[in-house]
Amino acid sequence: MRTGIRKPNSAGLVTTTGTAAVPAADLVHTLGTNRSGVRRSAVIRKILAYNNTGGDLAIQIGTQDNSVIPLFVQLMPDILLLNGFDTTLNEWEIPAVEFAVDTGLLVAGAEGNIYVSSLGAAAGVLLVLEVEEFGI
Repeated sequence: MRTGIRKPNSAGLVTTTGTAAVPAADLVHTLGTNRSGVRRSAVIRKILAYNNTGGDLAIQIGTQDNSVIPLFVQLMPDILLLNGFDTTLNEWEIPAVEFAVDTGLLVAGAEGNIYVSSLGAAAGVLLVLEVEEFGI
């Protein structure tokens, strides 16, 4: 089993904007580089979210492709957030998706940073991740 460094997401507490524009995603975690200048990879180990937007909604977690106008690429299943409730997903409840630079994803490749999209719904979902970074 690989071991990495566990830490909170690099953007801190993120509030979704809920925009329907492209790209409709908010940056949550930026991948750093190791001592050799190679981009690290990350796995989400914990998700903490609070929805107080006035209705139940789903969020998507993914990355963006490397096209001229970056598009959101969903990498995890939708996460349903009930209005007025905290949602905590622990390591065993989260799909094992590794976020990394990927030149083979579709045509444009993936930049690897972690983004959240609230599917054009109301803004205001609060989100914090705990990630484990590899490639130190």
